[in-house]
Amino acid sequence: MGLNDISFTASLIADFYKNNLIETSNTKIPKHKPGNTSGNKDIQYLGKNAKGVCVLVDYANEVYLPDEQLNFLTTILQACKLNLGDVAIINRNREKISFDELRKQVRCNYLLIFGGDILDVGLKEISLFSIQNINDCTIVYSCAAEKLNNNDADSKLLKSKLWHCLKQLFNV
Repeated sequence: MGLNDISFTASLIADFYKNNLIETSNTKIPKHKPGNTSGNKDIQYLGKNAKGVCVLVDYANEVYLPDEQLNFLTTILQACKLNLGDVAIINRNREKISFDELRKQVRCNYLLIFGGDILDVGLKEISLFSIQNINDCTIVYSCAAEKLNNNDADSKLLKSKLWHCLKQLFNV
């Protein structure tokens, strides 16, 4: 096996480049937005957030998300012509933040929420797989990635609903 044949998981690559892929929100706050004035710690996220796409996940025992779900999410992003450099993946189980706090600290033009209770982030009830615009942020609420990342009929139906939203959202 040559060096070109070695493959790494997405989380291992993120670990290799954590100083380049994982940034605090201080480096990503647009000049017209205030910084973290609440005294809370900076939101930690995976990615560079180059396109202002925030992805909220909910995993109690992970820093961000499990490798299998990261690989699945990366595939979804690629289908939308995005990559990890374009997004900020935030584990809301570790970062107990509200939507308002998220908007203050991180550039968030689009918000994809995978799993968890929508009310926990301070948003009113949003139906699954619908596109909502709140405070100049376009939001899609989806079920957890585990429910999408299977090959059964239910998962395929859920994936098609998500894909329909993402096509509209990102014009793909």
